[in-house]
Amino acid sequence: MKIRMMLGAVLLCGAVAFPAAAQFGQVERTQAEIALEQAETRMAKQKIDRDAATAACSAGDLEGCFKLAEMQRTGIGGAQDLKGAAASYKKMCDGKDGRGCSGLAYLTVQGRGVAENKTEGRALYQKACDYGDVSGCAAYGNMAYTGTGGRKDVLAGTDALTKACNREYEWACNRMRELGVYDPTENPFDRLRDLRGN
Repeated sequence: MKIRMMLGAVLLCGAVAFPAAAQFGQVERTQAEIALEQAETRMAKQKIDRDAATAACSAGDLEGCFKLAEMQRTGIGGAQDLKGAAASYKKMCDGKDGRGCSGLAYLTVQGRGVAENKTEGRALYQKACDYGDVSGCAAYGNMAYTGTGGRKDVLAGTDALTKACNREYEWACNRMRELGVYDPTENPFDRLRDLRGN
């Protein structure tokens, strides 16, 4: 009798220890299995998107080239391919899309996927700014103002940083404050008041 009671207690403890679904032959998926399945689905979609961007870029669609370059640079939808990203950005830049010039300039200044060349990077940022890319204006302005990749050109740097800041590119505005850049057309007394406030 004692053995039966002990066996019953052991079985009861075992039944309580398993999830209810497992007690009736149903096995729930773990969070890890669900996360893996979601990741596989997301990766499959990203690969399809990258293939579509590749086809669009090959057909001369600059928006497709931009999507492809970003995916190649970050490794989304396939392996990271910095040389491929540089080629895609160059195609955009040659098509007068400033985002492509900025992307290629970034890779060139950093020496990622192409040889590091700050002079060429600065020229590409200037081209990006000329084509209307606000981040290109900010980067070119910073390089010109500080003399990175060429001679120091405070006026050109100020102009480009001001352009970017006026288009509400926050980094450019912050960088202007850090460098002490001011618009030569503004009232110097207002500028002094602003400096005292910071």
